Amino acid sequence: MFAILRGRRLRFLPELSILAARQLWTSENAFFFRAFTSGKPPPSVRENDPEQSFAFSYLVSSCGLAPDVAARASSKLHLKSPENPDAVLNLLREYGFTAADISVMVTRWPNVLCSCPDKTLLPKLEFFTSIGVLPILAGKLSRIPNALWYSLKNSIIPSYALLKNLLGSDKLVVQVFKRDPLIFGWCIAGNFSSNLSILAACGVPSSSLISLVTTQPRMLRVSPEKLSSQVDRAIEMGFLVSKDAFLKAIRVLVGFEESTLKRKMEVYRQCGWSESDIRTAFLSQALCMGLSEKKILKSMAFLVDKFGCAPGDVPRCPMLLGYSVEKRMKPRWAVATVLSEKGLKNASVTSLLTVSEKIFLKTYVEKYKKHIPELLDIYRDSSEGQTQSGCGVPNSQPNPAQTKKKVENPVTSSGLDTTGENKLRPETDSFVAQGWFNSPYIRTCSGPTLTMSYY
Repeated sequence: MFAILRGRRLRFLPELSILAARQLWTSENAFFFRAFTSGKPPPSVRENDPEQSFAFSYLVSSCGLAPDVAARASSKLHLKSPENPDAVLNLLREYGFTAADISVMVTRWPNVLCSCPDKTLLPKLEFFTSIGVLPILAGKLSRIPNALWYSLKNSIIPSYALLKNLLGSDKLVVQVFKRDPLIFGWCIAGNFSSNLSILAACGVPSSSLISLVTTQPRMLRVSPEKLSSQVDRAIEMGFLVSKDAFLKAIRVLVGFEESTLKRKMEVYRQCGWSESDIRTAFLSQALCMGLSEKKILKSMAFLVDKFGCAPGDVPRCPMLLGYSVEKRMKPRWAVATVLSEKGLKNASVTSLLTVSEKIFLKTYVEKYKKHIPELLDIYRDSSEGQTQSGCGVPNSQPNPAQTKKKVENPVTSSGLDTTGENKLRPETDSFVAQGWFNSPYIRTCSGPTLTMSYY
């Protein structure tokens, strides 16, 4: 079945990485900087070039750029006086750009200082503000200033009209802007409408399409031909177009190369999964293929060694693999182990890991604090990684069920590296952030009855 996973990697436009603004190089600290340096620009700045020399000084003193960054940026600028760049900076400040935002924006787009503030920048800032993006305007545009390159008349306004007509409210349009400001340029000229038509024609509900646009708009940049072929493959695998899992499968199929998918499947086999297990996991949570190989191994090792799960049980709840071992699995396992040893409560793996922090603390910690006053400290110590052995459980004993019948862990016994954490693609920052765990499958998991029963 998985022989049909032949999708090539989707070539998304790269998300611009976030650069931390260097607060030291603000205009207020310029005097301090000059007092402890020679006062000369780096060798890369041509002192016999008045324009570059002025640009370098302006970038350091007015924009807060570090000298090495300013030296590179000044070679791209032609500034003769501070009049225009001052006007640009004043305009940005009026729209909520902080000194840090300005530093980041100028680092990414030095020529913003050469833009016409009244004719080029102001109309676009006014438009974005009018649709309700002001609270996030500075933060997004400082890091992705490319969105200001598009024509207001030919790209930004038509893109807004298209999105507003599809989504029905400015509130949802703002959500799209938050996910990808560049959509105000490419959704008109690109494959946006064609790909939506393909998905609608095969029966994807309108509610699912709206969710796709507001949460994963970049997926719609793929070519219509590629999307159409992957839609056919997902249907052939058994995904129902009416379910949310269908679009998650499409996202995997268009986003990864065949070699990457095969490699991840081989890792699951090394964890003790059968072909049927892999198929079950993929059908219930296709995005389990978005986990790094090290993350898969590390999560499986903990679920088998500590929680006592059999490898073949995890595929029925593959979303468990997405949780952080250090921040979620270890501290919750520590609490559950203490409760089990005291004979107070036996909890299921799914109940322990899938509930929110608030509910977990209320159900498993606060409820038993009279019996075990140190339970909250155990949880916190484990969360902070202050303990090594036993994940913060003092004198913890082996799981009785595992003592009776030790489940061999194919992950750790294979000699493979299990130290890695989750490293998803840039557009899949976090399972929890994307709501990947809101699955009905979590309520139907089953497994062996251990000290902490699997369900």
